Amino acid sequence: MVNSMTSKLFVYPTDTVWGIGGNIFSNECYEKISKIKGHALKKPLSIVFKNYEMIEDLIDLPKNITKQWLEKYFTLESTIGLPKVWAKRDLPKWICQESEYISIRCMDTPELAAIFEKVKGPVTSTSLNLTGEEPITEQEMAKEFFRKNLPGEEFVERISTNCSGRSSTIVLFDGKNCQFVREGKFINEVKEHFELLST
Repeated sequence: MVNSMTSKLFVYPTDTVWGIGGNIFSNECYEKISKIKGHALKKPLSIVFKNYEMIEDLIDLPKNITKQWLEKYFTLESTIGLPKVWAKRDLPKWICQESEYISIRCMDTPELAAIFEKVKGPVTSTSLNLTGEEPITEQEMAKEFFRKNLPGEEFVERISTNCSGRSSTIVLFDGKNCQFVREGKFINEVKEHFELLST
């Protein structure tokens, strides 16, 4: 995987809310996101991948976390945190900060496809809003935030991805045990899905 060092930020729709992100290897991207959102520089970010193969390129997944299992998991509006020691290469400190986990999602959408192509790899992801304010779910509100706060960056128009407006489920998984950090709409399905790993 080629690590393009572009510092461009992208605003894009996800299955839950509008997001903002950029190249995971660019510290400038991380600092710009922190400044825009108005939070301290020690907040970790999630990573969004296009597919299972892109995840495997960066993370050494255990055999029970199969392509089929992960693809189903990511249809449940969920993020999974995996031990950062599973990373196949050194990750920038700003991705995990003091956390022992890498939080990842996988979204193969037409909106993100263009971003993956420009960045040549996965991108960071966090909600498009000021810290403490409600996340944005409507494109016009996302555009207004973009015009006001992100001059010179890139806005990705919605093609087919609809934001549900719900908070995603967040689960930390160390290979054996789960910690449910945040419970979203599909929490029961997520719990059932994790039970499959122990069968």
